[in-house]
Amino acid sequence: MVRSLLWLCLSTLLTIAGFAGALPASATVMEGQGLSAGVIGVITSLVYAGVLCMAPFQPRFARRFGAVPAYQMGKVLSACGFMSLALAQSAWMWSLATLFIGLGAGLTWPVTDSLVASFAPEDKKGAWMGLFQTGMGAAFALGPFIAAALKPNAMFVAAAITGVASSLPLIGRRAEVQRDASGGNEGLWEVLRMAPELPVLAFIGGFFENGTHTAATLSALAMSWTGAGAISLAGVIGAGAFVVQYPIGRLADGRGAGRIIGITLWIMVASCLLLPLCRTAPSLLWGIAFVWGAAGGCLYTLAMTGMAQRFSGTKVLTATTLMVMSYTVGGISGPAVAGYAVEISPLLGPMVLFVVASLLGLRRPAAGKRPA
Repeated sequence: MVRSLLWLCLSTLLTIAGFAGALPASATVMEGQGLSAGVIGVITSLVYAGVLCMAPFQPRFARRFGAVPAYQMGKVLSACGFMSLALAQSAWMWSLATLFIGLGAGLTWPVTDSLVASFAPEDKKGAWMGLFQTGMGAAFALGPFIAAALKPNAMFVAAAITGVASSLPLIGRRAEVQRDASGGNEGLWEVLRMAPELPVLAFIGGFFENGTHTAATLSALAMSWTGAGAISLAGVIGAGAFVVQYPIGRLADGRGAGRIIGITLWIMVASCLLLPLCRTAPSLLWGIAFVWGAAGGCLYTLAMTGMAQRFSGTKVLTATTLMVMSYTVGGISGPAVAGYAVEISPLLGPMVLFVVASLLGLRRPAAGKRPA
């Protein structure tokens, strides 16, 4: 069973690398076909719309057909989307293709997270979640480099074939979440009622992880940084998230996810309060960007660790779905709100925005170890 889980995680990471490479590649092709930047942005966001549309049905599919078959259904949907990218010639075709990629991700993403959370040993749930999230970060970083080495259509076809082919060894294997002996209500609303702080933290994690990329880049440009320097800040944010995921997961195993979440949010507040100093010390923005990446990346891992420590049995499937949906909403709204904040004031706007978001997380009860 552990071997099945390892192969499933590897298959997921390969698909993520394809996803991370296919989206920027598709943007270049759409731009070459004459689509405006605004239309391209809307089409790309349909990936997240697909996740939100499919994710609520994931627990039902997993309970009815099994987690692995539901996962493989998601792989097929995403492969259809990737192949459609290679054939797209108009805005509606690009939209349908990206939507199908999101629909597939709405099945594969929650299934993988829930199985990692379910099978991780009780005293190593944070370490397992942190290790998997580190792999996710590496896959997201690797994808664009693969796309740069291939022609766009080759990238799309490779993503489709790799996604399906890597899931074929899972046929006949089992990696299922054991049902609760007590049964009980396993709906999204019931999970939200039992642990309202966890989806809030997942939302804030998505908001930070995606919003800070926009804020750091636009703030740097507003301070007359070069384009290359402003873009490189996004790389620093990614490096911060990549470096700390596994260590923070291990720390949460010993100290509890709730306590580390609180410390992380206060660190985020402190880093934001330093932003006005970047007007006279621009190089300080590099350090702030690293802290933002570390804090934003850790919040989702810590929230998922708190979920794994709190829920058991098939409630993990539902709880994971709720976390994925919350993170996705945060990921969609973060860049848009951050952009307007920078427009109001390049430094004070993001400072106020992210301080308020951090305090929102601090107002929620901590995610502790309490079995559902």
